[in-house]
Amino acid sequence: MIIARFVAGHLVRGWLIVFTVLAALFSLLALVSELDNLGDRYHFTHALQYVLLTTPQRVLELAPVITALGTVLALANLSRSSELVVIRGAGVSLRQLLAIAALPTLLVVAGLYAAGEWLVAPMLQKAESERVVRRTGNLDLLAGQGLWSRSGGRFFNVRHLRDGHIPEGIALYEFGPDHRLRRVIGATSAEVPQTRAWTLREVRFKEWQPQGIEMRTLERLELGPFWSADELPALGRSLAAMSPSALLAYADHLRATGQDDAQVRMAFWQKATLPLSAAVMVLFAVVIGWHFGSARSAGFGWRVLGGAVAGVGFYLFTQILHTGGQLLGLRQGIVVLVPICIAAAIALAIAAASHRPR
Repeated sequence: MIIARFVAGHLVRGWLIVFTVLAALFSLLALVSELDNLGDRYHFTHALQYVLLTTPQRVLELAPVITALGTVLALANLSRSSELVVIRGAGVSLRQLLAIAALPTLLVVAGLYAAGEWLVAPMLQKAESERVVRRTGNLDLLAGQGLWSRSGGRFFNVRHLRDGHIPEGIALYEFGPDHRLRRVIGATSAEVPQTRAWTLREVRFKEWQPQGIEMRTLERLELGPFWSADELPALGRSLAAMSPSALLAYADHLRATGQDDAQVRMAFWQKATLPLSAAVMVLFAVVIGWHFGSARSAGFGWRVLGGAVAGVGFYLFTQILHTGGQLLGLRQGIVVLVPICIAAAIALAIAAASHRPR
C-alpha cells in the first residue's frame, strides 16, 4: 500500500510537471501570436483573456503526450535514485506496477472526459465568440437574448444555436417607413450555407395587409441575405469548440439532411477517444520505464530519451494517420482506434517478452 501511494504520487507529480511546462509554453506562443491582432478595439487584456480561455483546449489535445512524458519522467526519477530497483527488489512485478498506475490513470481519464464535455468546449466557445466581437466591433451578441442584427427596417434574431451550428428560434421583424410593423416571420430552425441565403424550416408567416392580417405556415422558405456561416460570430465556431456530444449530434444532423458529415464525425471520434489514448500511453510508458534500470547502468539516458520520443512519436503518428484516413475516405472510428490498438499491442508484447524465461 505504501509502495502504491509512493509510485502513484510520482506519476501524478510527473504529469503535473509536464502539464505545467506545456501549458506555459503554448500559452506564451499563443499570446505572442495574438499580439499581431491588437488594435483599437482588441487590446492586450482581451488577447490575454483569449489565451487563458483557449489554453485548456490546446493542452487537452496534448493529453497523450502529457501522460507519456509525465510517466517517463516519473519512472526516470525513480530509476535515477535507484528507487525503482528497490521496488523491483521488494517483489513488485510489472503487472503489479501497471495495477498501481491504473487508479490515477482512471482518474485522469474521467477528468479528461468531463473536461472535454462540460468545461473546455464552453471556454473555447466563449473565447472565440468574444474575440470575433472585439475584433470586428459587432456587439450584437446580447446575453440571454441571442444574436440580433438590424438592416434598415428589418430586425433579425436568433435565440440560440443547437449543437453549435444549427440556429433555432428565429424571428424576423420588418417595419415600414412609417415605423409600423408590416411582417413577422418565425422559424423553428434554419440551414446556414456559406452563402447568405438561409433555408428556414417550419415557418410561421404573418403579414399586415390593408384588408387584414394574413397568416400562413410553410414547411421551408428560402430567405436572405443574412449571415454566412463564416460571418456569424457564434455560428462559425470551430469544431474544436464543440463538445463530443454536440459533435455527434451535429454529425447525425448532417447525415439526416444529406450533407457530408465526415469531418465532423472524425472530430467526434478524435475527442471521444482522446482519454483512451492518454491511458494507453501510460501503459506504454510504464512498460518501457520498467526496463530503465539504474542511472549508473549503460544506456540509461538513451532509454529515457527513447521513451520520450516514443510518446511524442505516437502523437505525430496519430495525427498523420487521422489525416490520411480522411483523405482516403476510411471509416473514422477505425482510423482513430488503429493507433491506439497498435500502441497497446506493442506495450503488451514488450511486457510479455520481459516475462519469458531466458
